[in-house]
Amino acid sequence: MELTPPMLVVASAFLHALWNLMAKGGADKVAYMWLMNLTSLFTTLPVFFLLLPDWGLPITAVPYMLVSGLAEALYFFSLGKAYEHGDLSLVYPIARSSPLFLFALAVTFLGEEISPLGVFGILMVVIGVYMIHLRGLSPRNFLVPLTSIRSRASQFALLAALSTSIYSLVDKAGVLKVGPMIYAFWLDFFITALLMPLVLLRGGLSSLAGELKSQGLKIVVSGFLMRVGYLMVLFAMSMAQVSYILSIRQLSIVIGSLLGAGLLGEEYWRVRLIASIIIFSGILILGSLV
Repeated sequence: MELTPPMLVVASAFLHALWNLMAKGGADKVAYMWLMNLTSLFTTLPVFFLLLPDWGLPITAVPYMLVSGLAEALYFFSLGKAYEHGDLSLVYPIARSSPLFLFALAVTFLGEEISPLGVFGILMVVIGVYMIHLRGLSPRNFLVPLTSIRSRASQFALLAALSTSIYSLVDKAGVLKVGPMIYAFWLDFFITALLMPLVLLRGGLSSLAGELKSQGLKIVVSGFLMRVGYLMVLFAMSMAQVSYILSIRQLSIVIGSLLGAGLLGEEYWRVRLIASIIIFSGILILGSLV
């Protein structure tokens, strides 16, 4: 079994949960998301300088970057809005539930074949994602995840999950065409440019200035963690099926929920522990297939 893809994705999951924890603390969370993307263009330059021999824009990948950039701009906007309305332990599991959409998209657009054991592993992850935002194990609590869709936090988080599925599939095709390093480098510019109008229309320059003044160091650190983490995912996707990679990355749900409970004092940790065990079981199955 090739260990590199799952190891990259697990490391990326830790980084992803950490930058989400930091972003949750922003005052204007959408502005925080844009500034995070902007600063990451500069903080990750040494990484690209060491690993990227050719910095030229790959014209053949521009259509992929444009579609992915639009989807990722929607993702960051939706995630920021979701955090304005809900807790980390509620929003994060829903926003990371992209396997709900990934079945049909991966098979339809990438022609990927998922083995029966792979389907079982992904289903376990999905069940764990559903359970992780239960409020208890009594029968009356099992419909709570369905009724919570009426909240603005859940709706924006679900939109973020759908956006994740879209850009992940597009990025899979893009990195196979030109390679993960050059693709990741130029994709950052597309995302930052396409997200900027949403931020300016919403809060203007004053919101950006205020957020940078109050959260400057956290923005820089979280932006670096975000980009390095996704670069790991792109490398992994160039070596393995995107449906497996994105499902293994749901380990970040466990980490994010524990951070929410341990550092932010959020509730329902018992049922989330059970859900985490189910997610881990699905991840182990999927990791054995990569």
